[in-house]
Amino acid sequence: MMDVQEFLEKFLPLAPLEKIRFIYSHIDELGEEEKTRFLLSVIKDPKSSPIVRATVLKFLRQSSFEDPAIFQKSLKEKHQAVLKAAQRALKDFEIQDRKSSYICGSVLRKIESTREKQKRLKILKTIAKLKASWVPKVLLEALADPNEGIRDFIIKELGQREALNFTLLYQKLRRPPWYVKSAVLKILGLRKNPESIRHIKPLLDDPNVEVRRSITQALGEIGGEEALALLVRLTKDKNHYVKISAEEALSKASKVKFI
Repeated sequence: MMDVQEFLEKFLPLAPLEKIRFIYSHIDELGEEEKTRFLLSVIKDPKSSPIVRATVLKFLRQSSFEDPAIFQKSLKEKHQAVLKAAQRALKDFEIQDRKSSYICGSVLRKIESTREKQKRLKILKTIAKLKASWVPKVLLEALADPNEGIRDFIIKELGQREALNFTLLYQKLRRPPWYVKSAVLKILGLRKNPESIRHIKPLLDDPNVEVRRSITQALGEIGGEEALALLVRLTKDKNHYVKISAEEALSKASKVKFI
């Protein structure tokens, strides 16, 4: 078995056709998470050849990768091989989504009908160990559970998964209740994805104090110039606790000490 770094060291110096042969011959030497990490790194590399990108999209489609956003972005590519690979992947996602929605609904009804929180948590912990494509969706929907301990478990679980459908996460930011928004913001902070900032920004004036505090914490974890600018804005929030949290996050993100 190789790790991603070793794989890339052998892969990157190769010519495009050799890279394709290398993927077919050696991709199974990576574990599932390492495989996804490698494939995403190639897709996001602007220097990647179109024929290599098309091959990578094919393998990504066949893996347990769950976010269609990568394939949707590839629809803008002019190269026919890349375009066709993205179209096939999105069609598969559509079929898979219909199947997983049915299973997801059944599982959620079972969880919601379980009154004891410890039993609900036990069910969710068992589900989290499964490799099925519907698992992250169930966990995300279960963030609506009224028990904070259950939400904390889901936050940790989704925060560390290699592949996650960010589109579904962002959708949760647009709807109540406040504690689901807050939980999603904590997940985004753990993921540290700079692309999340533009989805977080519209919530800066959210009426709920805990949501605004969670925003400061997420931005402090993500960092970067855009996050710093939003944190400066939040240091002027009308709520004292949000202001303090923003100052702490700004200090963490920028190494500036507040007195």
